[in-house]
Amino acid sequence: MKRIRIRHKHDWFSRLFIFILLAGLWRVFDRRTQERIPSPEGIEDPEVAAAFEWVSRTPQMRLMRNFVVSQAAVLKDQGEAVDLGCGSGQLAIEMARKAPGLHVTGIDLSEKMIADARQSAQRVALEDRVDFRLGNVEEIPFPDQSLDLVLSTASLHHWTKPVKVLNEIDRVLKPGGAYFVFDLRRDMALPFYLLIWFATQFIVPAGLHRVNEPMGSRNASYTVKELADLVWQSRLDGGAVTTGPIWIILAGKKGIA
Repeated sequence: MKRIRIRHKHDWFSRLFIFILLAGLWRVFDRRTQERIPSPEGIEDPEVAAAFEWVSRTPQMRLMRNFVVSQAAVLKDQGEAVDLGCGSGQLAIEMARKAPGLHVTGIDLSEKMIADARQSAQRVALEDRVDFRLGNVEEIPFPDQSLDLVLSTASLHHWTKPVKVLNEIDRVLKPGGAYFVFDLRRDMALPFYLLIWFATQFIVPAGLHRVNEPMGSRNASYTVKELADLVWQSRLDGGAVTTGPIWIILAGKKGIA
């Protein structure tokens, strides 16, 4: 039986293309920002705020909210809760759905975000258990020891005075009250860094691309050691810093080791 050898003349070109692509991706990763670079949200710009709202409704953000809500509900599912940097209110609304025993107040600096959040709560008939108000996380608008749960999602890296905010969380929480702070981690592995780079360059709306998001958030986020150092400098106790592939979490109960 004859054997016929088939030669693909362009195999070398395919291999060269793959090599060049991988080398380019490694160069992107190798040139990543190592030091933390603070990044303002830019939500005072209507186009940027609208773009953040679009992102908040994507499937990956829904998955993130479901994860945060399920973890936080284990810590505390009764009483008064606050969501710091609530944006358009999606997390606060999901928290109220998951834990009917909680009344949740979302706080944000953006008037447009607060207006959108209130409309969202009305659409799902949860305005009696979810409230939204303008506020600064550095001065949480609640009395001392008045809250059972403090949440924060993708807001930590925007805090200009993180230790002050952590002290505020300690101030407003009741003894035994819980906190759950979720954010990106800057020291994420290569595949996740490249995913964020690609999204910033080619996927997100123009408003976010203009302010370098989500890469700006990655560059402004903390490593495990950096966040642990911030907690050490604050009065907040009873917590632990943990990580996932792309995220970092500070969670615990006040005064409970």
